[in-house]
Amino acid sequence: MIEFVLIACLGGDMDTCRTETRLLTDITLVQCMMGTQFLVADWADEHPGWFVQKHFCRQFDPTRTNA
Repeated sequence: MIEFVLIACLGGDMDTCRTETRLLTDITLVQCMMGTQFLVADWADEHPGWFVQKHFCRQFDPTRTNA
């Protein structure tokens, strides 16, 4: 399973950031890295005032507690 991670900050303020994650099934890590721009665009459209600072894909690890 692949985890898509998006980090966004309110008004570009690096002190007011949040991490959003989404689990993706039936997709490879390479497919995630190449095809998730639409997820970034959709998230940005749905969250005015927030600016995406970083996004990436990684193997899902249920023991991970931080981004």
